[in-house]
Amino acid sequence: MGFLKTWITGALLTTALGVSWANGPAWLEKIGGSTAPVADDKPKVSLRLISEYNGLTPQAENRLAVVIDHEDGWHTYWRMPGDAGLPTTFSFTKPSDVRVTEPVFPIPERLDTTGLTSYGYSGKAVFPFEVKVPRFPVGTSATIDVHVEYLACKNLCVPGEANLHVTLPYHVAPNPTKDADLIQKTVQLLPETAETTTVTAIFDNERLEITVPGTDVRVKEALNFFPLDADLLKHTEKPLFRHTEEGSAQLVMKLSDRFTEKPRETIRGVLTGDGGPQRGGWAIETTIPLEKGSVDTAGLKGPTLDELPVPETSMSVGTLTALLFAFLGGIILNLMPCVFPILSLKLLELLKGYQSGKPLLPHGTAFTAGVLVTMTILASTLLLLRGFGMSLGWGFQLQSAWVVTTLLLLFIAISLNLFGVFEFTAGSHLADSRMMRSAPTTGVMSSFVTGILAVVVASPCTAPFMGAALGYAVTQPAVVALFIFLSLGLGMALPWLALCLWPKWISVLPKPGAWMDTFRKAMAIPMVGTVLWLGWVLSKQVTLNGMLLMGCAAGAVAIFLWLLGREQWGRGKNRPLMGVMTLVIIACVAIIGSGNFDRRGSVASEGHWEAWSEDAVIRSIAEGKPVFVDFTAAWCVTCQANKVAALNREDVQQRFKELNYTLLYGDWTNRDPAITKLLASFGRSGVPLYLIYRTDGSVEVLPELLTRGIVLDAIEPKKP
Repeated sequence: MGFLKTWITGALLTTALGVSWANGPAWLEKIGGSTAPVADDKPKVSLRLISEYNGLTPQAENRLAVVIDHEDGWHTYWRMPGDAGLPTTFSFTKPSDVRVTEPVFPIPERLDTTGLTSYGYSGKAVFPFEVKVPRFPVGTSATIDVHVEYLACKNLCVPGEANLHVTLPYHVAPNPTKDADLIQKTVQLLPETAETTTVTAIFDNERLEITVPGTDVRVKEALNFFPLDADLLKHTEKPLFRHTEEGSAQLVMKLSDRFTEKPRETIRGVLTGDGGPQRGGWAIETTIPLEKGSVDTAGLKGPTLDELPVPETSMSVGTLTALLFAFLGGIILNLMPCVFPILSLKLLELLKGYQSGKPLLPHGTAFTAGVLVTMTILASTLLLLRGFGMSLGWGFQLQSAWVVTTLLLLFIAISLNLFGVFEFTAGSHLADSRMMRSAPTTGVMSSFVTGILAVVVASPCTAPFMGAALGYAVTQPAVVALFIFLSLGLGMALPWLALCLWPKWISVLPKPGAWMDTFRKAMAIPMVGTVLWLGWVLSKQVTLNGMLLMGCAAGAVAIFLWLLGREQWGRGKNRPLMGVMTLVIIACVAIIGSGNFDRRGSVASEGHWEAWSEDAVIRSIAEGKPVFVDFTAAWCVTCQANKVAALNREDVQQRFKELNYTLLYGDWTNRDPAITKLLASFGRSGVPLYLIYRTDGSVEVLPELLTRGIVLDAIEPKKP
């Protein structure tokens, strides 16, 4: 009966739209002596049922969704379709011990057709819902069936139905599917269900006026309302918008005759500010109290934001510009403190090779190859994870405690090498090590490995120009993104390649002598600094017990390399103890990597700074206080340098206080999807990112490298 009702309504609506039936009775074609046009009676929509994960987890959030794909020109309808149409309906068949929530409708579009206004969807519409599984499910899997009835319209309206089903096994820890990203993004854009006492509405004999106070939430450009009461509005009359002198936002709409004859005390609907979450605004489904009053029509304007274009990100760069920015960022990376220690090792080798008359071009070529190969692997990994629905940024490998632990142990080994405790060699005897160091390929292979290490330690840094280029890259097709990453690597390798092509530049360096041993040990100082920095990063990621394990691993590395050095210099060997130390190192790294000692949660405040959240930003703006947000990470050297050089200076902090700023920090040391999403919305794939939210609703993005002057100038109130 439900489908028959839909078919009849669709036929009547088709007639109302002035479109003839293609498959109607033959006598219809004879009316007026003309032939009725042939219409395509197959709705151009397709439906599918998708799941966020490849299994169902008891007592967990299991999200599925019905997806309706519309071909160009076709649309289906919202919960309240407007002047014409029928809402899409869903009915479920499922196991008795499984509960399914009603699908949530996304924010609709306003559809104007031949004098009628409706609310519905075109393109891709996603309707998510949750499956609640009991603690002890019966069986090993659950089959969810969804029967969907819809009305699809273009020049004609055609009713349709679909039976969709999916069978999912019960899993303790299921994996994301290829559709996980689509469901997650849809959920983020859905209107929130909320009760409100501050939003008010009044009406007179013709119009409805909804007011959102400026103290409640800031509305910059527009306000819109999608009613859930069918008899409330004249939908063909477009809403008009204005700001009041008090800073409130008001929306004025034309009432329907049916409502004015029988008014009510409340109205229901979806209220959107600044176009809703898709355009950086907000949306709530709520019930608004309604009173009789006088509606003022002065100062109204249109259109509302649902008819305005989606704003671009903070920095839009074309592919050629992104390639150039990445190249410049790569060059500047060589000057960053996180890269210098590892490149100082290559400087020593180049100096020795040049003084002994060896060709340097193979070194430069091998170093460049190491950089480009590693950059390709990192970029491919990032893009592969993106394809599986994961959102990761540049430097993501430093968000894993076991990676930081491994790097820390590696740099401890490099420091001990610079201090002369042992030599890097593949042999177990001093003669063998000398032989290998004199082999033609040893130095070149060392240059290749140096290129690899340079990229690994460079990833926590974000150089000028680099952030915007990489933010652009991770949103582009794989081929474009890969070329941008390679451009970054080429810029990073260029100075060293040029040095090997024109080795006379090294002639300004002093001749070899005893000073070189002193210089080598001096180079260990920044390396030790890197060890301390990585230790501090790890302390932000693991608990005290995790740091104790790290100390055991560091001690084992030191003992192992000390024994190796004694063996290399012919002072005896102790292979059993070296074997025990190796097992200790592997065990410590494995335990840290298991996640049992990861820190849970983050610090609520840090000095003058409070932890970032979207609610904290909204609350401060509502209180009339500007907001400065520092998105940072413990492993980001640029971030820490900016704190010392600008953000934590006493005069800067004093000026923040005088201007009544709320200071927030977003800690990305460990992976945080909310911060990753916000970085992406500003075209960035890594930190640092500095934002100023002003009380007028505007947002300013500061440069990646800060100075005291840049910050002080930026936080001053802008003159109108």
